[in-house]
Amino acid sequence: MPQLAANPPIRTLPLFAKRWLFSATLVFAIYNPSGHSYFHWIRDTAGSTALKTVAGVFLLGAGAAIVAMANSALSLLGIAAVLALILASIMFRIGLGWFAFADVEITTYTVLLWISTIIAVGLSWSFIQRRLSGEKDVVKSFQ
Repeated sequence: MPQLAANPPIRTLPLFAKRWLFSATLVFAIYNPSGHSYFHWIRDTAGSTALKTVAGVFLLGAGAAIVAMANSALSLLGIAAVLALILASIMFRIGLGWFAFADVEITTYTVLLWISTIIAVGLSWSFIQRRLSGEKDVVKSFQ
């Protein structure tokens, strides 16, 4: 009979926080309304084109990798469920008067934070599923 000690407990909150911080760093490095992002950097004509290209390839590769990992963990249905929860929370805040779409900059920051949250949930989902189910390895069948 397998022992439970063979599957050490997962500290879900720190695990999610690290993945959210990583995804938020990547999302805000690509674009943010403050003017300090890759998008704004490449619009500036001054500077090294080679350095901008290398940074762009790195950001593109990292972004594609984490989006692919999140997509494979959550699948389309999971992403739709997380997105529905996020939209419901936004509607709840609008109903309470805590949030309005009047300021474009705040709305942009909010959307970027929610994109980071969706990616972080996708990156953490297999660990959360393992914690909930108690299985040592959670493997999906892609058919």
